Amino acid sequence: MILFNDILLRILVSFLLGCLIGLERQYHDKPAGFATNTLICLGATVLTMLSINSAAWFGGDAARIAAQIVAGVGFLGAGSILRDGNKISGLTTAAGIWLVAAVGMAVGYGAFDIAFVATAAALLLQLVRRKLMTSFDHVKVYDSITIKCDPKWTVVETINATISKYGGEILKQEVHKDGGLFVIKMITNMSEKTFKTIFRELVILDEIKALDK
Repeated sequence: MILFNDILLRILVSFLLGCLIGLERQYHDKPAGFATNTLICLGATVLTMLSINSAAWFGGDAARIAAQIVAGVGFLGAGSILRDGNKISGLTTAAGIWLVAAVGMAVGYGAFDIAFVATAAALLLQLVRRKLMTSFDHVKVYDSITIKCDPKWTVVETINATISKYGGEILKQEVHKDGGLFVIKMITNMSEKTFKTIFRELVILDEIKALDK
């Protein structure tokens, strides 16, 4: 059975670790931010301690209630996953929710070493991932781009000139007319950062009706 002093300590540690992960998520404006991560961590800790104490009070398996946290937290994670066509977002947030619950459970069981190491690893992962993603933004990759615009060759020339201006390469280009618009399909060689710059410049033009990558 967990004594009162230990309960206070575990709740405090759970609160602090949940806050650390939550602050990082809140700083990067993620759906599950400071309050959500802190509450999930605290909730997992409280339920784990209840599971241990209920076994001491009434008998049974000390992991009975705690085992349901793993399944139950999946519903929270699923709510953060969004799908837009072929693009899926929110998977990292869902995985983070799962991890925060695991940290809370570790604290609830009194495994502070596991909880602290897991929290440090999660924060380090986010830091390293962002550094790597920033580096990858400068690496050139082959991409297929489709642009719909007014049926004027001057617009096509403007698009090509903009891509060249920022260092992008057009390796292949096809233009056909569909529904009163030019549809330009091209294979380009440019970095993600370059694409974003070109996208921002082209998308504001009235002649450009759609730009997809």
